[in-house]
Amino acid sequence: MNAPLQPGLLPAASPCTLEARLISKSYRSGRLQVQVLSELSLAIAPAELTLIVGPSGCGKSTLLSIISGLQNPDAGRVVALGQDISKASRQVLERFRLHHTGFVFQGYNLFPALTALEQVQLPLSYLRLPRREILHRAQEALAEVGLSAKTQRLPAELSGGEKQRVAIARALAKKPDLLFADEPTSALDAASGQTIIDLLHRIARHHATTVLCVSHDPRLIRHADRVLAMEDGVIHRDWRGDIRLLEETP
Repeated sequence: MNAPLQPGLLPAASPCTLEARLISKSYRSGRLQVQVLSELSLAIAPAELTLIVGPSGCGKSTLLSIISGLQNPDAGRVVALGQDISKASRQVLERFRLHHTGFVFQGYNLFPALTALEQVQLPLSYLRLPRREILHRAQEALAEVGLSAKTQRLPAELSGGEKQRVAIARALAKKPDLLFADEPTSALDAASGQTIIDLLHRIARHHATTVLCVSHDPRLIRHADRVLAMEDGVIHRDWRGDIRLLEETP
C-alpha cells in the first residue's frame, strides 16, 4: 500500500512548475527567535490557480516571498521551472523574476505620475523589447483586463478595482510562466473582487500560466483549482476537485 501523500505535494507522475522541499524560515523579534515556516514542502502544478489560505501570521506571505525568489529560506530548496533558485545569486534571481514571473500585490504598487499604459510598458522596457512590441503588449494586456478606454488615466483617476486590473495587466504583459498574487482582493468591494478573481482564473486557463495566490478572501475558494490550508508554518490540508464543499467545512 502506498503511503498517504503529504499535504502540498503532488503524485509522483504529476508535472510541477514550482517545488519547495523542507523550507524553513525564522525571524528574530527582540530576544525571541520566531519560527515562521517549519520544513514545509509543496509542489504546484502548471496552468492552475492554486490558493493558499490560513490565519494571519501562519506564514503564507513568507512562503510566497520565498518561492517567488524575493527572499531566501534559512533551510530547504526551491526549484522553479527546473531551476534551483534557493541558492541563486542576486543577479540570477533578478533575471529570473524579470523574465519568468509576474507579481500582483494588495497595494497595487503603481507610480502616481504614470498613466495606466505607462505602468504596463515600464517593466517591458527592462526586457529590451522593440518599442512597437512594448506598445502592442501593453495595449493588449489592458484590453484583456477591460481597460482599453482608460489607458491614459493616472492612478488617482482610477477606482481600486481598476488599479488592481492595471497591476494584473502589468504582470500579464510580460507573459510570465509564474504569476504570484498576495491578497489581491482584500482591499476591494465584492464586485471588484469578483472581477479580479475571474481574471486570475482566466489567466491560468487561457495563458497556461501557473498562478499562486495567498488570501484571506473566501470568495477565491470556489474559483481555485486547488486550495492549500496553512497553519503554524506548515500545510495541513490540501483540497482539489469540488472545492465548493470547503465553504461548508468548519
